Amino acid sequence: MRNQPVPSAPVRKAVSVRSKLTAFLITLFLVLLALAVILPLLLPFMFVFKTRLEYNYHPWSWPTEIRWTNFIEAWRAIQIGQGLLNTIFVCLGAIVCTVPAAAMAGYIFARYRSKVTEVIFYFILAGYFVPVQMVLIPLYQLCGLLNITDTLPGLFLPMTAFGIPFWTIIYRSFFMRLPNELAEAARIDGAGHTNIFLRIMLPLAKPATVLATLLVFMGAWSDYLLSLIMINSAQNYTMQLRIAQFMNQYGVDHMPRYAAATIIAAAPTVILYIIGHRWIIQSTLAGALKG
Repeated sequence: MRNQPVPSAPVRKAVSVRSKLTAFLITLFLVLLALAVILPLLLPFMFVFKTRLEYNYHPWSWPTEIRWTNFIEAWRAIQIGQGLLNTIFVCLGAIVCTVPAAAMAGYIFARYRSKVTEVIFYFILAGYFVPVQMVLIPLYQLCGLLNITDTLPGLFLPMTAFGIPFWTIIYRSFFMRLPNELAEAARIDGAGHTNIFLRIMLPLAKPATVLATLLVFMGAWSDYLLSLIMINSAQNYTMQLRIAQFMNQYGVDHMPRYAAATIIAAAPTVILYIIGHRWIIQSTLAGALKG
């Protein structure tokens, strides 16, 4: 076997410089992406502790002192308490309607495969690629026929319809990677389909369930488009609608109060991610390794 020629020193140097430049560009790109996510979270803190006069004269300077009055005024002016209750109800409704249905559908499509179930699965898969904006008008008409427009169930049920296809795909992929011997052993011991799913398969899919619960909650909490279309009365406004209404009424004239409201609205999802980020990472890695 002929020996490979050893690269010369200039060639090795050029390769080293090229690899360092590539690593630098990748790092710079990732830093810019991180800043694009972090800066919008930090920007309200530059305004929230200022008075209106201080903001008008020095909007981009750091506050001279810490003032908490804007949080109290925002809570009262925007009626955040009612918005929080409405949003929590929508989030819980979306979780209850989405996660169990997607888990059962994913289990059926993974364990009971036939031509019929494959065709049904592809129909569900097609639903994942339908954008919300495409069906807003027929969706509003359908909710009107069902008399659920301007109600909180009329908001989280469409969220469920759009969320089930994606999480069905995730659960199906997860259940397909679980060993079938566990179900066979339970069936030999006399367990039925329901017991096998609830007592064996579903606990093994805990990473997918935790990931689905967290992300469905965050998605429902941050929703604005469906809330804007489906909710009309102020008493049913979610957090996002109440903050948008405040901004439309006062504009940037009350920016410190508006910044306080956005911080209050974003705090639950940020805290939830800080608490559950370990589960999110573990669940994502588990799905990637099993896929």
